[in-house]
Amino acid sequence: MKEKNCSIDRRKFLQTSAMAAGVMAVAPLQTACTTAVQKEVNRSNFGGLQLGAITYSFRSMPTSGGDVLGYSLASGLGSLEMMGDVAEAYAGRPVRPAQQGGGGQQPRQDPNQPPPQLTPAQQREREEAQAAQAEATRLFNESVLAWRRSVPMSKYEELARIYKMAGINIHILKLSPNMNSTDEELDYMFNVCKAVGAEGLCAELNLQLAERVQPFAAKHGKFMIFHNHEQFSSDPRYMRDRGSDFLDAGGYDAYLKYDNARFNFDMGHYYGTTGKDPREIVEKYHERIFSCHVKDKTGPDTTPGNANRVWGQGETPLKEFLLYIQSNAGKPGWPIHCDIELEYEIPAGSNAVIETRRCVEWARNVLVK
Repeated sequence: MKEKNCSIDRRKFLQTSAMAAGVMAVAPLQTACTTAVQKEVNRSNFGGLQLGAITYSFRSMPTSGGDVLGYSLASGLGSLEMMGDVAEAYAGRPVRPAQQGGGGQQPRQDPNQPPPQLTPAQQREREEAQAAQAEATRLFNESVLAWRRSVPMSKYEELARIYKMAGINIHILKLSPNMNSTDEELDYMFNVCKAVGAEGLCAELNLQLAERVQPFAAKHGKFMIFHNHEQFSSDPRYMRDRGSDFLDAGGYDAYLKYDNARFNFDMGHYYGTTGKDPREIVEKYHERIFSCHVKDKTGPDTTPGNANRVWGQGETPLKEFLLYIQSNAGKPGWPIHCDIELEYEIPAGSNAVIETRRCVEWARNVLVK
């Protein structure tokens, strides 16, 4: 299938971003207004399959709430999995101070060479810098916690309202809890999830976390949505010491006893590290899969293996996967959210918005007859 020309010229991008910025500026005061962008609600729903993107796709560009809204409109998106830092930055989260002194990033060392020997004075200087940085991190974390205790949920509701006015739904919030999160922080995170209109919080696969968070997810009527990387693989090349724990614990089956546990199935990571058809996982667990991350990769036995590729240039059965999800859209217990996670290298002269738009158009060509 020949791809359509889906590049975005600079003028069109600036016009779209300016329109989004205008919505951001007036929305708090003009919640009942009708804007040009409202006319394209659900703009990336293709035959029942809702195609969106995780805002991580725009990580190479500034990611304020206004920036991400502009990128999403320019990309032709109607839904998002929003990274937590985008939402919290809009609500006024404290900014981490710049790292000072010798505790900064060290030059990359050749792993085949022994580390350089430090003089006692150099070692002392390094330890002092590391201690100072650890203290700065502790103080910053305390300031974030204090801010989270006081930030009004109205800021998040405002953010969601602005995006909704532009025809963009926030269906997942990746404000990831972890095992060190306090009860107070977990309540905060689920409250933010409700305020932005998301169905659940997303975090990496962690069975202990599933048990820890289950009462809070149930209390707030939301899902805890778990994302996979290479955990399905038993191949030592791709496990990075994490896959065996997941498989030994029972894989997805181990999570099923937690009523509010759901999965964000990354079909690209699955194929890239196992070589298996990702439709098999969706067929078995579709009632628990809330959304899928979609991407194109090489298989595990290709050289290079498990490598990200421009859509249509890899080996992942991406076309077949999207058509499969679309064919089941509307059936009870089937996921209809497929989110672009842009991970391939952005070509020279392009940017994350243009490439996300390319993915949207590629999917449109497959799904719209």
